[in-house]
Amino acid sequence: MESRNLLPQNTRLMANLLSFSGGALDVFCHVYYHSLVATQTGNILLLVSDWQNSSMYYNLLRCFSILFFSLGFLFGMWFKDRRKNAYWRVYGLLPLCVMTAILPFLPSNALIELPIIAFSAGIMMRTFTGSQIENHPFVIFMTSGNYRRMLTALYYAIQGSGDQREYRRQAVNYSFIVGSFVVGAIVSAVLMHFVHLKSIWVITLSLITIMVYYSSEVKRLGLKETNL
Repeated sequence: MESRNLLPQNTRLMANLLSFSGGALDVFCHVYYHSLVATQTGNILLLVSDWQNSSMYYNLLRCFSILFFSLGFLFGMWFKDRRKNAYWRVYGLLPLCVMTAILPFLPSNALIELPIIAFSAGIMMRTFTGSQIENHPFVIFMTSGNYRRMLTALYYAIQGSGDQREYRRQAVNYSFIVGSFVVGAIVSAVLMHFVHLKSIWVITLSLITIMVYYSSEVKRLGLKETNL
């Protein structure tokens, strides 16, 4: 499928950058805050399994993450309902981009920082809910569903039944998504070892790349009023 037939938000580049950002964000927050912001089901599991062994401070952070992510997601729904043009997807990324950019310069206060990050991640999640890589749906943060789709496509591609061209394309696309998520997680973990808090800037750079690419494609293809 040629890229000119795809909407900007459905290209492989966008999908890989979104998945990379999700993996990097979750690892950063897990290492730095002992909490997750992208995979909220993981937060619930951590709360239940570590309730007695973990400090109340970290449990509180996880509760804040769940709460503010949910509020951000609901705000994203409200914002989407009032969108005026195709650039609303860029605006949905701005809060997280700004927060990750300025975080290394802020006085350390996890009880303020994490809720803001989680709220911004909730907006981003809602902004790109229903995302596709080409014509295949995927989830930008929680990649377990993408992994299952990858295995399913690989199974049918190896089995040799059905539309082999389609199954091979699905296998490749979902492999890209899962791989990008894992690479984002690894890069974030490695950078934290060397540059500590500034490792969050890899997420900032990824989000800036997404916004610049998406905006330029919307302008080039004249999709401002139609790609809502």
